Amino acid sequence: MQGAVAREEIELSFKRYILEKTEAFAHEPMEDVYRVNLLGQMLDRYDELRQKGLSGDAALQRTTADYADIPARMRREGFEEAGAHRTEARWPQMTEEEAADYVKQSDAYARKIAMGTALCSACVAPMMLLVALMSAFGRPDVGGMLGCVNMFVMIGMGVYCLVTAKKPENRSRIRSGKFSLSASLRKKLMARKARADEKARHKKGLGSALLATCVLPIFAGAALDSVWGLYSNPFAILGVGAMFLMIGAGVYELTAANGEKKPIKDLLKD
Repeated sequence: MQGAVAREEIELSFKRYILEKTEAFAHEPMEDVYRVNLLGQMLDRYDELRQKGLSGDAALQRTTADYADIPARMRREGFEEAGAHRTEARWPQMTEEEAADYVKQSDAYARKIAMGTALCSACVAPMMLLVALMSAFGRPDVGGMLGCVNMFVMIGMGVYCLVTAKKPENRSRIRSGKFSLSASLRKKLMARKARADEKARHKKGLGSALLATCVLPIFAGAALDSVWGLYSNPFAILGVGAMFLMIGAGVYELTAANGEKKPIKDLLKD
């Protein structure tokens, strides 16, 4: 029972020490999580010193001495004193909702541009697919005509997406840097940027892979035509259609890759 009481007193002592050292920093979720982590680290250090033979008082003093630079540690981690830059801000401070709305609108704009570009890039696909299909009925000319219609439909849809893509409402303000960010919002954006960077790498990798291997369907279709001795080459024509679909998908992934990453970078350059 006495051991439990002593342990509670040690923990309370560390809590008070951490609060005293971090009183200049805000009490927000990120800062409070860091304080909790500090408490765990200090308790682990205390237990380690006790196991080495130090008395309770000596271990307590040694641990607090080891963590005397807590404010400096927090600054190195990117934490700032509460209100440190609010009075110095030249431009109005952006709220978390405004930042999230800007990223969302920018991502939607990038995706629509990517869709329009992809549709125009893959516009030949329906022609090839319909020619291959109608070849089975001995009417490749009909398939070509229908394919032309669908090709221009895809071009029209692509142009529509490109023309109607709406830029974020406050894009000029963000890009001109006429705003400021709080320390807590900056940390959240930095964490989101790390996720956006990872997502962008995957999309760029997928898009590059699709473009690099887009001719594979042609070879596969030609091989199938050779196996079955088909002279109209429907599978090879299907392969050409699939190639353009892969090109469209690859272009979409590459164009949309920075949909979230770019606006977050704009926000962090305030």
